[in-house]
Amino acid sequence: MKTIIIVVAIFLAITSCNRIPKEERVLVKGAADSVLVVAVPKARCYKCQNIIEGGLKEVKGVQQSILNLHTKEVSIVYTPDLTNPEALEGKVANLIPQLPCK
Repeated sequence: MKTIIIVVAIFLAITSCNRIPKEERVLVKGAADSVLVVAVPKARCYKCQNIIEGGLKEVKGVQQSILNLHTKEVSIVYTPDLTNPEALEGKVANLIPQLPCK
């Protein structure tokens, strides 16, 4: 009986993060802006999305970021005069350890 309960609990934990509805958010890019796409393979839920997108808002020059939980990629619209891809990739790398879905 305990085995069945453990198996069901594990199954629910695994599948709960996979029930993410499709999003329809769109990137808005200005003429002087660039877009960078960074893989975030550990992102699985809305908390992960909020951590990554919220952390990127703090970076000067970031206009918008969207973490797609289906593709596990964050698309970042930024102003090249104010930041660069290396700084953005570093910020994402620093945010990954904070993700609750590990």
